[in-house]
Amino acid sequence: MIKCHSSIIFLALLLCGCAQHSQQLKEPNRQLFLDNAFTKPVGIQPASKVFSLSGEQKLWIRSQVQYGAKKTLTTQLIDNVLMKDYRAFDYDNSYTRTASETLSMKQGNCLSMVIMTASIAKFLGIPYQLQEIASAPLWDRNGGLYLVNGHVNIRLKEQRINQTNISYNLINREYVTVDFLPSATRRHLSREVIKEHKLIAMYYVNLAADAMVAKDWRRAYWLIRQSIDSDPSFSPAWNSLAVIYRYNNQLALAEKVYRYAMVLAPENMNVVANYALLLESQGRFIELIPYQKRVDLAKLKNPYRYFDRAENAYERQQYREAISLYKKAIKLSSDVDRFYFGLFKSYYALGQISKAKYQLKQAQQRSLTYENRQRYNAKLALLTKR
Repeated sequence: MIKCHSSIIFLALLLCGCAQHSQQLKEPNRQLFLDNAFTKPVGIQPASKVFSLSGEQKLWIRSQVQYGAKKTLTTQLIDNVLMKDYRAFDYDNSYTRTASETLSMKQGNCLSMVIMTASIAKFLGIPYQLQEIASAPLWDRNGGLYLVNGHVNIRLKEQRINQTNISYNLINREYVTVDFLPSATRRHLSREVIKEHKLIAMYYVNLAADAMVAKDWRRAYWLIRQSIDSDPSFSPAWNSLAVIYRYNNQLALAEKVYRYAMVLAPENMNVVANYALLLESQGRFIELIPYQKRVDLAKLKNPYRYFDRAENAYERQQYREAISLYKKAIKLSSDVDRFYFGLFKSYYALGQISKAKYQLKQAQQRSLTYENRQRYNAKLALLTKR
């Protein structure tokens, strides 16, 4: 994770976890850890708790999904618990929760919902597959940090048990995908089946991202340790560890970890960009050149380079210029609500109320947080009264 610099813009952590193709390692390189420099805080959930459900929750699930019913267990789970594609839940990218927390709060991001669904499926004995979706990056920015959101979902195997005398005939059907993204949106996206240990690693990286935004380095360090223990080959965790070291003046160790992360995933531009910043800060410009070239290419794909200019144009009351720049940001990443909100306020300033209302609706539909959706809804209600 890296702060935004005016001269260089690059990626940081993964909130729902982007794919990293590397061979699974049995043990991490222990020499790259610095446990004695970070006092372990209390309250970090062990990996065993991530997928756990309470006894009360299991009883409730049993009341909603029953053996011997006309509908299959999978169909009952989808219809009665998840309400199709998580319609019973409020999607909020601000929160990464355990299975029990997500079911209790009825709120969470895609990773939280997949963890919860996998836990319920495991409890009911329903086979499932975890999938990582290779979608176009969904950009966000939090606390001066650029974040790129990946996406995961789950496929539940449809099963029906027919009883003939005392024998049971198990009829297996196709897997059913459960995802808050519309099927039309995800139909043409490539996907990769992943193991549970990688999902757990993603969970801890997400929590570490929140801690890093808050500059709670002790908590961030131990959350990353948990992530690496779950999946030693998950390069985003090593990237985050290197950033923690850099912010805590452990520069030599940070460099070793960056290099290790690049061995695990040579194409991970998050690592390359962060390593380039380290080289630049140390004045190692000859070594920097090949990495900087790769960073510059990635920078061209960052929609915030246009968004920041659009915000500046809006502040200068150059609304038409702002509209043009917001549209360029949307062309690079069409799922960021604040880009559409920028169009809304620019059109509104020009007195083009119909266009402003349309863009506000677009922002509301793409918002990843409950708080922002409420804010957009309130503004829409005011516009409707005009």
